[in-house]
Amino acid sequence: MNPRPLALRLIASLCIVGALVLWQGEAMMQRLLGPIALTIDLLDRHHSVIALGVTQVGADTVIRMEAGIRELIVTGTHVTHADPRARAVITTPLAAFWLAPTLFVALLAAWPAQRTTEWPLRALCALPALALLLALDAPFVLDALLWGLHRDAHDPGGSSPILVWSAFLKGGGRFLLAGLFAGVIVGLAGRVAFRRA
Repeated sequence: MNPRPLALRLIASLCIVGALVLWQGEAMMQRLLGPIALTIDLLDRHHSVIALGVTQVGADTVIRMEAGIRELIVTGTHVTHADPRARAVITTPLAAFWLAPTLFVALLAAWPAQRTTEWPLRALCALPALALLLALDAPFVLDALLWGLHRDAHDPGGSSPILVWSAFLKGGGRFLLAGLFAGVIVGLAGRVAFRRA
């Protein structure tokens, strides 16, 4: 396969999908806030999501989360007791959560298909894969920001699985997951289309 046409197709796909995300990304995220908050509450028995929304901070569009403590937290040698008055507020750029989905969709659209039947198969598989990409990213990163507050205040050298996962995603893991998911779906759709032919 000639890499040059593929690269041009990928650039074109990234531009189109990126434009769609810029246009509708905030509205799409607004619809996902409920499931994200529910996922965080299921993941983390120590914190409770009080408010989760999309807002503007200066020129940036961010996700803002306000959370409380619902169960005793031990960080290093420090114990933080549950207190209904305790509140933590964190913000993180909204655009970061669309990086993996944007690359994923662009790769699916740019990669050539041997048979036309591969396209509907890719589209069918893309929806659950997109849901999984978002589920592995936004809830974990937002929850890790809460745990980062405890770590920074009481155990600066400490770590935890959720902090490691969040660091992996921010350090390029989002792109790795997007490429992996796209590769699996392209391969699967090609194999199914070949067998049907």
